Amino acid sequence: MRPAVKETIPHFPLWRKYRENHDSITQENLIKQYGHLVEQMASRLSLTIPKNIIPKEDLIGLGYIGLIEAIQKFDYKKGYQFETFGLWRIKGAMLDGIRKMDWVPRGLREKAKKLNTAFRQLEQTLMRSPSEEELSQYLDMSIEEVDQALSTLSFSTLLSLNEPINANEEEGKQQSRLDQITDNNSISQVQQLQMEEFRKLISNGIDKMPEKERLVISLLYYEGLTQVEIAEVLNLTKGRISQIHSQAILRLRRSFEAQGFSLDSFM
Repeated sequence: MRPAVKETIPHFPLWRKYRENHDSITQENLIKQYGHLVEQMASRLSLTIPKNIIPKEDLIGLGYIGLIEAIQKFDYKKGYQFETFGLWRIKGAMLDGIRKMDWVPRGLREKAKKLNTAFRQLEQTLMRSPSEEELSQYLDMSIEEVDQALSTLSFSTLLSLNEPINANEEEGKQQSRLDQITDNNSISQVQQLQMEEFRKLISNGIDKMPEKERLVISLLYYEGLTQVEIAEVLNLTKGRISQIHSQAILRLRRSFEAQGFSLDSFM
């Protein structure tokens, strides 16, 4: 028999009142109590999302949509902490909002495609990763245009990695492809085989990266450091870390494509 829910859950009286009445005033109070989660997630995502795509203020607006949805669906009686569930929903609302936007101008999308092809061709010719200057000369683009195209490819890949794969699961159990890299509790045997292949592709792609790219990816996604913190650790500028990160993500994308896969293959 499950023990009764104890009043150790933060804001327990508010949750109980909202569960019983679902009134707008109590909902507003819960939004005020957990509004810091929206700011927290917006600050985190704004470190990896190029500024020309969406400003932090717009992320916050999208985040509050996710917070309200999380409050409406959360059941405190199950014993889960709201923070985990809330952050997941807030992040999902922000990324869903960006996916629904026509956030890449057609001209930039075309440049990104050309950059993707040029990166592969130069890598094969030079037998190493091309620099931004070499990509700029090869494509007759300015360094700024190359940076924008790299950011576009990088962020579209991150959106794919963060696509939710079990959004209908109960609180605290939602996951993305990125989450499942280290998860052994797959929903089905088919998905387990897919994720095993996904892990191998991710692992092989990271192993083949130059040392600096591999280090940035490891510090960012496995150690949880921000780009600012990584810049301090490596004694580089945040802009340089952003460039290295974009190149690493592009290389990972190319690794998938070289083996006949795309990130969308792993739904």
